[in-house]
Amino acid sequence: MNQPMAEKQQSVVGWIFGGGFTLIGLLFLVIGAFQLRQGLKTNDWPVTAGRIIESKIVEENVSGSSARRRTHSFDRKYTINVRYSYEMNGQKFEGDRLRYGNKSYRSWASAKDEQLLFLPGKEVQVYYDPTTPHQSVLIKGIGLSWLALALGLMALVIGLVVMFHMVRAKTAQIK
Repeated sequence: MNQPMAEKQQSVVGWIFGGGFTLIGLLFLVIGAFQLRQGLKTNDWPVTAGRIIESKIVEENVSGSSARRRTHSFDRKYTINVRYSYEMNGQKFEGDRLRYGNKSYRSWASAKDEQLLFLPGKEVQVYYDPTTPHQSVLIKGIGLSWLALALGLMALVIGLVVMFHMVRAKTAQIK
């Protein structure tokens, strides 16, 4: 293959890589900022009594391996799904958000430890948004929202650095 064609292909790959990382970074920053903002708002939400309707641990594949081929614990993660009811001003509501910035666990035992706090029938404190009472959480605060921000910032920086070097290389070729 001749040299100019290889340089063009390298340039296209660089722009796709840099642009992709930049877009992914921006997406994670937006999602993380939203969850962080919502999580911080929960610290000021009032509390009411509620009751757990359903609570279960959900196992998910992390690596995309099939259940039959899965042999390592790092191939799995566990999350807790809850459903709870609460009442505000005579109106009944149901919620399913444990916290903003949901948490996953590497072991079933760790997930089970937290799930025991939210067994069906158990009375719990529900934190709700006073302006939109159908929005609620059982655990206030930011959870892992900071992780989405960190990953987004990292991907954005990588993408921008790659694109900066692409522009710099193009400028050097023109001179």
